[in-house]
This record gives sequence, structure tokens and C-alpha cells, in this order.
Amino acid sequence: MPADTPLSVSALTRRLALDLEGYGVLLVQGELSQVKVASSGHLYATLKDGEAIIGLAMWRSSVVRQGALPSEGQQVLVRGSLSLYAPRGTYQLIATRITPVGQGDLAARFLALKNRLLAEGLFDDERKLPLPLLPRAVGLATATGSAALADLLHSIRARFPSMPVVHAPCLVQGPQAAASIVAAIEALDAHAEVDVIIVGRGGGSLEDLWAFNEERTVRAIAACRTPIVAAVGHETDTTLADLAADLRAKTPTAAGELVVPVLADLHAQLTADRTTLDRLINELLADRRDQLAALATHRALSGPGYQVQLRQQRLDELAERLEGLVDAALSTGHHRLALEQGRLHGAAPDAALATAARRHDDLAARLTRAVALTSERHGTRLATLAGRLDAFSPLGVLARGYSVVRTPQHRLVRQLADAPDGATIETRLTDGWLTATVTGRRRQGLAEPDEGYQA
Repeated sequence: MPADTPLSVSALTRRLALDLEGYGVLLVQGELSQVKVASSGHLYATLKDGEAIIGLAMWRSSVVRQGALPSEGQQVLVRGSLSLYAPRGTYQLIATRITPVGQGDLAARFLALKNRLLAEGLFDDERKLPLPLLPRAVGLATATGSAALADLLHSIRARFPSMPVVHAPCLVQGPQAAASIVAAIEALDAHAEVDVIIVGRGGGSLEDLWAFNEERTVRAIAACRTPIVAAVGHETDTTLADLAADLRAKTPTAAGELVVPVLADLHAQLTADRTTLDRLINELLADRRDQLAALATHRALSGPGYQVQLRQQRLDELAERLEGLVDAALSTGHHRLALEQGRLHGAAPDAALATAARRHDDLAARLTRAVALTSERHGTRLATLAGRLDAFSPLGVLARGYSVVRTPQHRLVRQLADAPDGATIETRLTDGWLTATVTGRRRQGLAEPDEGYQA
């Protein structure tokens, strides 16, 4: 067809559709996002990587055969073909089978950060602050002109029209969003009258809400000294900011309803409380009037005589008590005096000296007996030891007929060889020494000679 012949949009779309369908069956890998199943049973999602994104559709018949459906953030292999969606003029991938490969980068980062902060206790209920009953002002950290801001203002003003609202505008999506959200939270936390803060935005995909999953955003929410409510996305969206906040609202509108009471309800409650208070005061006044009337007719107030009689009766009671106390004190004093006299008598010097003398005599007798007994025992032991010593004494041995033989040089003669013939020897007897000359010898066991030994 010539280039100058115009085509209708539908004709161009049909031509492009034919070209796309000419690619045949494809196998595409990417990360799933914005997954949802329509009431018709068809599944719709987007498939993306770091540089591009494409729409994805799976018809109901394929969804039924699919079984377990993929979830947000999964890395998947999609088997299908390209198609052109004519009403919007966009191409999309018609899937017949989706096979999970693993979690996508964002989902993996989300889970890893969640587990780390959970281990730190950043999401513990003990850290969460209660919301004030009636705040002086409500702080809003959200984007200017956003639907979330409009919903928040509407729900707050519908419930409490005069409630002061402090808006700290911030980015809620994009690379700079986390830093902007943190700055808005810190500004509202430092505000003198802001008693509660709402931080949030409308719904979106995982990547749209990612600023509320950044670590610095989560830590800023956890460190906030003012109670903070997270209202991020819709009820099905869950971010780490929701876990760190003191309270999570399903939507921005619900957040506004959580932080302020209904003014009309407060007025009604105040009216009811005022009525109750007035009734209680009237009842108390009536009761006191009745008491006053009863006192006015009481005989105690009718004249001074009754009061004088009361005082006299009281004086008699006190006098009787005083007498009793005096008697008791005297009795106690006499008893203590008797005890002290007994102790004094027991501690008199004469009695003590007599006791000491008796103890001295007793100890002296015991000492005499002990000395005698000890002397007797030691005398007996000495005699025994003397006998044993005498038995082992050399003189005792000599007394039994033995003798000690030595040379004039005082060397003992123990055997025959020590005293040869003609040698001079000395013999020790019990009463002295003998000097002799050896003239003969005989071996042990031989009969004694008739001669041969000359003294």
C-alpha cells in the first residue's frame, strides 16, 4: 500500500497484531508484579526486569491448568506468545504456563530486611506507643495533592472539624522518596503540638511502595517519639513501615478515623457526664441537708449542760484509768526491786569469797592427786625403761660371763686372725681388764684344750 494512503487506527493495529503473532511461542523470564485475578478468572500482571516492563495476561482456561498461582515479586519463566490489545494499543504477553524461578530482587530484599529488623526487636509490641485520646494536632506525612492526603483530611474533618492538622509534604515514590519521608517524620516529631502522626500513601505495586520498605524509613518510624500510624496502600498491601509503626491502618481513610474521635460523640458524652455530675451533686447536697437538720435537733446542741456532763464522764474515765496505771506501775516497780535485791545478794563479796575458797580447796586437792598419779606413772615408766636399758647395756652382757677382747691399740678382736700367736691382748671383764699373750688357738666347735692358754 502506498505510504501516502492513510490507514485507520484499527487497520494499523491489526497489521501490528499480525506482526507480533508472527513471533510464535516464546519463553520469557522476568519478575512478576501487580498480580491479580479478575472476577472472570483471568490473571493479569506485569513482567519486568531492570530495564523494561511488559503486560501479561493468562486466560481462565490456562489459569485452571496452572494450579498454584505465582505471587508478587517472583522470578518466573513465562511460556506464551505476543499479542496486541487493540483498545489501548499496547502489546502484551499471553501466557499459557508460568513457572517460578525464584523470588525477585525486591521481594528477596524485603524478606532479608524484615528478618534482620525482626531479630533486632524493631517490630516488638513492647516498643509501640498508645495513641492519645484527643491530640492537640495531627501530623500528616504524605504527598501534596495526593488522593491519600485528600482521604486523610476528609476523614479527620468529618469526625472533628476543628482538629488542627500539620502537613509535612514528602515524596512517596521514587529514588528520593525514602529520604523525603524520613525528613517529614522528623519534622513532625519535633513539632510542639503534634501528638500523633500519620504516614502513608495510596496503593500500588511492590516497587511503587518500596520507599516504605527502605531501612532508613523503617528505622525513622521506629525511633519516632510521637505515636505514629502507618497507612500505606490498601488493606492487602503490607510494608515494613506498617510493622514498625505503633498502629497500622488499612487505608488512609481508616487512619484518620483512628487518630481522632467524633466531635459530636464527645459533646454527647460531656453532656451525659455533666448530667450525671449534677445529679450526684444534688444527691450529696440533699444528704448533707438531712444530716444538718438531724444535728440541729440533737441534744448535744440544745444546751451547754449536756456537753459539761460528757466532759465530766470523760474525766471520770480518765481518772480511773490513771489509778489503774499507777497501781500497775507500783506493782511492776516492787517486782523489779525484789529481783534486783536477789541479784545483789547473790553478788555479795562474802558469798563470792566463800565460793572462791571452796573452789580453791577443790582445785588444790585435785592438783595434789594429779601430781601423785603423774609421779607414780612416770616412776613406773622410768623403772621399766631402766630395766630395758640395763638389759641392753654392755656391762650387763659382761656380767652374764661374756668379755670384750681388744689389742693394746684398742682394735676389737672379732676373729682368730685378729690375734696371732704371741700377740698381746686386753680382755674386759665386769670388774676390770686382763692383759694376756696368745699362745694357742682353736676353731669353733673343737673341744677345749687342757692347756695352751696362758694369762
